[in-house]
Amino acid sequence: MNRRNLDPRARNNLNSLDHISLNNNIRSYNYAVIDLETTGLDFKNDEILSIGAIRVIDGRIQLGDIFNELVKSSIYIPPSSIKIHKIVPEMVSDALPIKEVFYNFLEYLGDNIIVAHNARFDMNFLNILMKKYYGFLLQNLVLDTMHMCRNIIFPPHHQYPYGIDLNSKQYGLDGITKYLGIDIYQRHTAIGDAFATAMVFQRVISRLEKLEQYQLKTLIKGSCS
Repeated sequence: MNRRNLDPRARNNLNSLDHISLNNNIRSYNYAVIDLETTGLDFKNDEILSIGAIRVIDGRIQLGDIFNELVKSSIYIPPSSIKIHKIVPEMVSDALPIKEVFYNFLEYLGDNIIVAHNARFDMNFLNILMKKYYGFLLQNLVLDTMHMCRNIIFPPHHQYPYGIDLNSKQYGLDGITKYLGIDIYQRHTAIGDAFATAMVFQRVISRLEKLEQYQLKTLIKGSCS
């Protein structure tokens, strides 16, 4: 891979881990909390319809620093997915194509640590694009609030309401936010779910700080399945 021929945004992404130190304070890093809406669940054949992201700096959600773009779809949007995210073809007919939206997203992302709920789903879609356009995977550190909730927030041997199943790897954002008393504004929109995930992430940080665990390595360990 010739770095000189890479787009500057992609070239900068190669250095996304250079500033990471496991012993640094959690609050010393910037986080981009992300969410996608897609035409379906198959990252090899479905497409992204919307990307939402919101920045968390010093543990605070930056309401004035968001990324929220629809994507022009090149494939059929099935009714089953429209029923969930309410994105109909007319809404994305004049949107930018995915290459341009992804380019803008890469600029927004920078070297921030990525946070997502069930991050594997989002990263599969994003890394397909990163590999296609630039030849390598996104280099940002990725943290998963789904696993952080299981490992950090939820105490063991506790009976949970709202259908949360800690033995399942796919317990959802709805159950977790209800348990934590978080209202989701515009559920199943990329920016709405990103905002809800950011609030969950704040609770994770708060929990660790109450336990006097301030280092980034505690977040990384908690994010492991």
